[in-house]
Amino acid sequence: MKILIIFICFLIGKSHAKSYYKKNIVDKAHRSFSKKILKLSDNIDGFFADSKHDDIENRSKLTISLDTYFREGRGPYAIPELNYRLVLPRTEKRLQVFIESEDKDKETEIDESQAKTNPKSKDNDDDLTAGLRYMIEKSGINLSTDTGVLVNMPVVVFARFTAKKKVTFTNWVLKINEQVKWVNDEGFTSDLDLDFDKRLSKNLVLRMVNNTFWNDEDYIIRFENGPSLFQKINQKMALSYHAHVITFNEPSFVVEQYVLQVTYKQRLYKKWLFMQMTPYINFPRQRNFHRTPGFVLGFEAIAGHL
Repeated sequence: MKILIIFICFLIGKSHAKSYYKKNIVDKAHRSFSKKILKLSDNIDGFFADSKHDDIENRSKLTISLDTYFREGRGPYAIPELNYRLVLPRTEKRLQVFIESEDKDKETEIDESQAKTNPKSKDNDDDLTAGLRYMIEKSGINLSTDTGVLVNMPVVVFARFTAKKKVTFTNWVLKINEQVKWVNDEGFTSDLDLDFDKRLSKNLVLRMVNNTFWNDEDYIIRFENGPSLFQKINQKMALSYHAHVITFNEPSFVVEQYVLQVTYKQRLYKKWLFMQMTPYINFPRQRNFHRTPGFVLGFEAIAGHL
């Protein structure tokens, strides 16, 4: 009997050791890759800066995501994305080298479903941008300027200015985010967010979304308005609910699309692997407001600073 008990304990211990070893291989590979990203940033930063700010945390990171879209009557298709933030913390403490998806910072959760059903919806190019970003803060306003290239064929140059500010009222927080961008073969665009946030409880936040988008090609102004509700389930899971309406000002002030969307996010492993599921229903004018359901399944991995 003792021999049997010892043998069972040995098998359990061996199985646990194998499981831990496999898990440890994944962690080791991720940790090694993250160190290489941070080391690259430190090497570039050290070339331009002195050693006065060695204690500054390096926040460089590489985000790799893969979204698969499922739409009614059409087969699924996948879109990979790369978002690379190479931060130089000691070089003026404000400089970033970046390679990222076009307008990644400005992209809202609801943009994914809109862009895949309505080609007129905002600026839905999947181009990569590469360049330098310089950030400052004045009077509580976070300002940043970007300059670089859009990585497509042919390569074009862009410049971008962004201003962000939060204004706190009694129960609401107004988040102002204005982005003005110039692309040499497209001209100017303006993207303004005036969002009102209110915390309903410890795990619930209500947001009244107000977005205005304009470009100097057709001079049409696009408006997006409606409520979004963000719910934190626990440390690993969260939900968000969206009910928005899209309107244009030309040829007259008309409704272009209604959007209903739910997004479920979950942390799959440690702090660097995530999954996102987004079922949605759009009602676009170009389809006589006929319901257009869809589903997005996405995975995201982060290396570098977590």
